[in-house]
Amino acid sequence: MQNLFHKTLIALSFAAGITLASLPAAAQTPPQPGSPQAPMFLEDTSPANFPRTLDAFREEVKAAGWTILGEHNMAGILSTKGFTLHPVVVIEVCSGKYSARLLAKDEYRYVVSMIPCRVAIYQTSAGKVVISRMNTGMFAGMLSGEVAEVMRLSGSEMEAVIQKTLARLK
Repeated sequence: MQNLFHKTLIALSFAAGITLASLPAAAQTPPQPGSPQAPMFLEDTSPANFPRTLDAFREEVKAAGWTILGEHNMAGILSTKGFTLHPVVVIEVCSGKYSARLLAKDEYRYVVSMIPCRVAIYQTSAGKVVISRMNTGMFAGMLSGEVAEVMRLSGSEMEAVIQKTLARLK
């Protein structure tokens, strides 16, 4: 009888452990962008102020042969709606050699909503300047074939642009 009691207690403890381990993520502290728990986004802190970081990034994009298709000054846009924010600029960058490979084939066009690449540069309330972007390499791992290859290559090249930007600012 005591043996059955111990087995039952062990089984209940095991079941309770599984239940506790499977609590929804909402009950836990949300992961911070760039942390191992939220690898979908990558962020680097710039050693320079916002204008210098923005200018250096623009120059490195052009030096790498990429094109800046557009910039969205989110703080400026939202200020016209009555909101006051720290600087936030979203830059749309594109490399013809990568985007043309995806846009040339109808079967690859499902990723067109991911083109152009977007990189955000923003300033926190503490004055920290951050370069933020989607983790393209991780996203590429969810795809296959030529689409995955193009996403991986373009993401790797953009990471090099960002690292050159940061090195330039040191």
